[in-house]
Amino acid sequence: MTHVQDIRTALRISGTALDDEIQDTIDAAVLDLKTAGVDKGDVDALTGMAVRLYARWQFDYRGKGEEYHRAYESLKAVLSMCEEYRGGGGYE
Repeated sequence: MTHVQDIRTALRISGTALDDEIQDTIDAAVLDLKTAGVDKGDVDALTGMAVRLYARWQFDYRGKGEEYHRAYESLKAVLSMCEEYRGGGGYE
Protein backbone atom coordinates (compact mmCIF):
# COMPACT_ATOMS: atom_id res chain seq x y z
CA MET A 1 0.00 0.00 0.00
CA THR A 2 1.31 3.41 -0.95
CA HIS A 3 1.66 5.85 1.91
CA VAL A 4 1.89 9.63 1.94
CA GLN A 5 5.63 9.39 2.63
CA ASP A 6 6.09 7.21 -0.48
CA ILE A 7 4.42 9.83 -2.66
CA ARG A 8 6.31 12.67 -0.98
CA THR A 9 9.51 10.83 -1.87
CA ALA A 10 8.35 10.17 -5.45
CA LEU A 11 7.55 13.86 -5.86
CA ARG A 12 10.74 14.98 -4.07
CA ILE A 13 8.70 16.90 -1.47
CA SER A 14 10.43 17.23 1.88
CA GLY A 15 7.81 19.03 3.97
CA THR A 16 4.45 17.84 5.26
CA ALA A 17 2.35 20.85 4.20
CA LEU A 18 0.81 18.94 1.28
CA ASP A 19 0.13 15.69 3.15
CA ASP A 20 -3.67 16.07 3.08
CA GLU A 21 -3.62 16.76 -0.66
CA ILE A 22 -1.26 13.83 -1.21
CA GLN A 23 -3.58 11.51 0.74
CA ASP A 24 -6.55 12.74 -1.31
CA THR A 25 -4.53 12.00 -4.47
CA ILE A 26 -3.72 8.48 -3.30
CA ASP A 27 -7.40 7.87 -2.51
CA ALA A 28 -8.45 9.26 -5.92
CA ALA A 29 -5.95 7.04 -7.72
CA VAL A 30 -7.24 3.92 -5.97
CA LEU A 31 -10.85 4.87 -6.76
CA ASP A 32 -9.94 5.56 -10.39
CA LEU A 33 -8.35 2.13 -10.65
CA LYS A 34 -11.50 0.61 -9.18
CA THR A 35 -13.69 2.35 -11.78
CA ALA A 36 -11.55 0.60 -14.41
CA GLY A 37 -12.26 -2.76 -12.78
CA VAL A 38 -9.02 -3.06 -10.82
CA ASP A 39 -10.54 -4.28 -7.58
CA LYS A 40 -7.26 -5.09 -5.84
CA GLY A 41 -6.73 -1.44 -4.91
CA ASP A 42 -3.15 -0.52 -4.06
CA VAL A 43 -1.54 -3.73 -2.88
CA ASP A 44 1.60 -4.52 -4.87
CA ALA A 45 4.38 -3.06 -6.99
CA LEU A 46 2.23 -2.54 -10.10
CA THR A 47 -0.69 -0.87 -8.38
CA GLY A 48 1.75 1.13 -6.28
CA MET A 49 3.44 2.31 -9.48
CA ALA A 50 0.03 3.30 -10.85
CA VAL A 51 -0.59 5.41 -7.75
CA ARG A 52 2.82 7.10 -8.10
CA LEU A 53 2.21 7.81 -11.80
CA TYR A 54 -1.22 9.24 -10.95
CA ALA A 55 0.32 11.50 -8.29
CA ARG A 56 3.07 12.68 -10.62
CA TRP A 57 0.42 13.49 -13.21
CA GLN A 58 -1.77 15.38 -10.74
CA PHE A 59 1.16 17.35 -9.32
CA ASP A 60 2.62 17.94 -12.83
CA TYR A 61 5.93 16.58 -11.60
CA ARG A 62 8.84 18.36 -13.30
CA GLY A 63 6.42 19.82 -15.85
CA LYS A 64 5.84 16.38 -17.38
CA GLY A 65 2.31 15.82 -16.14
CA GLU A 66 0.99 14.75 -19.53
CA GLU A 67 3.71 12.12 -19.90
CA TYR A 68 2.80 10.71 -16.51
CA HIS A 69 -0.88 10.84 -17.45
CA ARG A 70 -0.25 8.72 -20.54
CA ALA A 71 1.88 6.28 -18.56
CA TYR A 72 -0.79 6.01 -15.86
CA GLU A 73 -3.59 5.43 -18.38
CA SER A 74 -1.54 2.74 -20.14
CA LEU A 75 -0.78 0.91 -16.90
CA LYS A 76 -4.41 1.23 -15.78
CA ALA A 77 -5.57 -0.29 -19.07
CA VAL A 78 -3.23 -3.25 -18.69
CA LEU A 79 -4.25 -3.82 -15.07
CA SER A 80 -7.93 -3.63 -15.98
CA MET A 81 -7.49 -6.44 -18.51
CA CYS A 82 -5.47 -8.68 -16.20
CA GLU A 83 -7.59 -11.28 -14.45
CA GLU A 84 -5.42 -11.19 -11.30
CA TYR A 85 -6.39 -7.55 -10.76
CA ARG A 86 -10.05 -8.06 -11.55
CA GLY A 87 -10.62 -10.46 -8.67
CA GLY A 88 -9.79 -13.55 -10.70
CA GLY A 89 -7.28 -14.88 -8.23
CA GLY A 90 -3.54 -14.84 -7.73
CA TYR A 91 -1.30 -12.19 -6.18
CA GLU A 92 -3.25 -12.03 -2.88
